[in-house]
Amino acid sequence: MMLGVGFKIIATQLLRAGAIMVLVALMIPRETSAQTVPGIEIQGQNDGLDFWLPKIQRPDGEYTNGLRVSLTRSVAPLWGRLVRSMAPCTGTEGTGRRCLTTEFALAQQMYTPLNAYNEPRPIDRPFVGWLHGDITANVISASRLRSLRLTAGFTGSPTLAAKLQQAFHRAVGISSDDGWRYQLGFAPAGSLTYLERVRTVLVANSGRAIIDILPSWSIQAGNSRTDAYGEVVARAGYHLPHPWNPASRAREGPPTFGIWVYGGVRETGVAYDQTLDRSWSRDGASYSVERIPWVNRGEFGLGLRRHSFMIDFGGCTTRRNIASSLRPTLTDRLRSRSITDSRLRPRTRANTKTAGLLVSTAVFVSKRFSRYGVLSIELPTL
Repeated sequence: MMLGVGFKIIATQLLRAGAIMVLVALMIPRETSAQTVPGIEIQGQNDGLDFWLPKIQRPDGEYTNGLRVSLTRSVAPLWGRLVRSMAPCTGTEGTGRRCLTTEFALAQQMYTPLNAYNEPRPIDRPFVGWLHGDITANVISASRLRSLRLTAGFTGSPTLAAKLQQAFHRAVGISSDDGWRYQLGFAPAGSLTYLERVRTVLVANSGRAIIDILPSWSIQAGNSRTDAYGEVVARAGYHLPHPWNPASRAREGPPTFGIWVYGGVRETGVAYDQTLDRSWSRDGASYSVERIPWVNRGEFGLGLRRHSFMIDFGGCTTRRNIASSLRPTLTDRLRSRSITDSRLRPRTRANTKTAGLLVSTAVFVSKRFSRYGVLSIELPTL
């Protein structure tokens, strides 16, 4: 029952965000020609969505929740004047033609300590709410996507992150996180990001991709985050949709059903992260954590397509980039011993050593990697 209430709250947040984006869409003037654009995408990320893990291995901490709602339109206001040789996408471009789209997005992220203590320890990452809007200019072709994104937002209590998480936790019967009173204070922040993605089809049948590979790289600079990453994602399945080109999707024809799996790896070098590098205060003292500059991530998932409606669900495992939180604590050792004694109940010395090793390994992995589930829904074009 409590889990059902939790899903209702998440669904309500998604519907409200979607309604806001629909209203925004109606306020943006349409082109007079027919448009074929990706439309609206709603993405939710939460460490409670990693259902492939036992419940005890789903800590409610680190990057604990994210919600992003985006609307892509076949327009290029202002910035389109800089690329007069290209026009907004119509969905009828030839294979070698490039076209333009613009994405408008609203997003919120929540960060908490690894274990949601009522009061964060000096070695923990701070409680952070980050609310921001994005505007992304896309230059699209069948084989390549180039994007330039401007992000602007703020941290602090106006993000409503504390109220939303506390309300959700009360609804599902979890004690309130009083540590939010120590969250990072209000501060405006922003960044400029350049992203480039390439698509290579490895196996195809009758013009439809069966296996493709999507390498990408990005560089971001700003007082919200400064980093750079390289990533490779591979997909395989039946009726793979083109990931970003509406004309390519139109040439593929209107399949009634598609299904695919995907997996990828990413390596990121972080020079600045406001959620870690800014200090937080408690009882008149200021604290900060020791950040690790290199972060690697793995992802996997399953995608489904029914006509123009697409949904994919997967998971991410990211190496934690806080050095202080990686050191074993007395609490970890006691927790390992408690789990070994009360749950595994080994009968022999050999079993005791094996059980202790397994539990210690589980604690080691949980402290070094952050895992969360990702649910994305792409709605038909308005």
